[in-house]
Amino acid sequence: MTAKPAPAHPEDPTDLDFTALVEEPGEPPPPPPPPPTPEVEENALIGATALGEEGFHVVLVRPRPGSPSNHVIMVVDDDAPTAELAAHVLRKAGYQAVVALGAKDAARLMSRVGAPELLLLDVEMPDMNGLEFLRRIRRHKHLFDTPVVLFTAHAAQVDIVRGLQAGADGYIAKPIAANALVAAVRSVLGH
Repeated sequence: MTAKPAPAHPEDPTDLDFTALVEEPGEPPPPPPPPPTPEVEENALIGATALGEEGFHVVLVRPRPGSPSNHVIMVVDDDAPTAELAAHVLRKAGYQAVVALGAKDAARLMSRVGAPELLLLDVEMPDMNGLEFLRRIRRHKHLFDTPVVLFTAHAAQVDIVRGLQAGADGYIAKPIAANALVAAVRSVLGH
């Protein structure tokens, strides 16, 4: 009979294993979100207008002074050319940017480099839907206040409502001009 390894210390702030974000849960999935509040509906309407004019909509600015983040922006998108282009634009603007080609890749990468300062998250990915990944991020003890901006071609008002209900801090409609992408990131991070 072999002894089981000691469990990780969940209270340990240096325990940054994020792979549980994408593991199959042992419990049933959470119930669907409640109907949108009038505030969410209004914000989605404003967001749809902003997406048409500027290419992005920021709901909440989350500067994280003293946070455990590592000042890296993580672009999570299963389309490698799109993700690499966005990361390249951000690097040219002076940011550190890394690419993860899906939710599982993002969880493994965060386990190696730590919590990012910002996640740009695609919605439609084959390994895990971006909205489900976002819901899991919002429940994680080291990521719950990490700014997450949905970076997606799904930019109708109903999509914005779903994103806001899942906990998104903003929305970027693909395709987007380089200067608008940088402006969106600066706005979310309060720069």
